[in-house]
Amino acid sequence: MRGAFFHPTTGYSLPEAVRLADEIATIPDLESASLFELTRRRSQELWRRTGYYRLLNRMLFRAAEPELRYRIFERFYGLSGGLIRRFYAGRLKWIDKVRLLAGKPLVPVHRALRCL
Repeated sequence: MRGAFFHPTTGYSLPEAVRLADEIATIPDLESASLFELTRRRSQELWRRTGYYRLLNRMLFRAAEPELRYRIFERFYGLSGGLIRRFYAGRLKWIDKVRLLAGKPLVPVHRALRCL
């Protein structure tokens, strides 16, 4: 948990755990200093790569009214299966990111802008 090796929106940790284990299996030096550097670097890379997901979290929990959040999920699960798979895999393309936020706003725009 401390290394944030999980999907920031879903909380799923298995895919990141497997990626980390695969990388650990390739390094010749399993001393604690080497492992620390490897996990720290991977954690920082993951943090940088997943900023968009944290933005979506802020918008969901700070911009959307709690009783209306279900509409966001209804819209999300109406999108293409490929986009949904890429979302869960943490591998969104830039066009997917645009698609997720395109259309009629499901949260008040001024509240969404505060999340930026």
